[in-house]
Amino acid sequence: MAAIDKVKVLLGITDSSPDELLELIIAETEEYIKDYCHVKSVPAKLEGIVPFMATDLYRAKGYGSSELPSDVKSISEGARSVSYEVKRPADVFSSYNARLKKHRKGRMPSDISSVTED
Repeated sequence: MAAIDKVKVLLGITDSSPDELLELIIAETEEYIKDYCHVKSVPAKLEGIVPFMATDLYRAKGYGSSELPSDVKSISEGARSVSYEVKRPADVFSSYNARLKKHRKGRMPSDISSVTED
């Protein structure tokens, strides 16, 4: 089953109307994995995690909704104050970092060549 089909199952989507959006989210997820692990392609052992990460990103970013979702950051009782926090992709994916870390490589040559000495 392709990653997009797995994401659609996880989200309960039965039609093809959000396919382009889901492909973008999957691509962003794969880029995060490659950047985090310092690899040029998603390791085979991590391909199964892509749909779950993409699903979490879809939900966290509120795609399909006109408003950005946010988590409650703090609540005060006196004079009622509630603070909200919008999550970034790195925050959404942070729960996966322990699993990704096992596949993390050293710095890529492209990282080293882009560093300039002062």
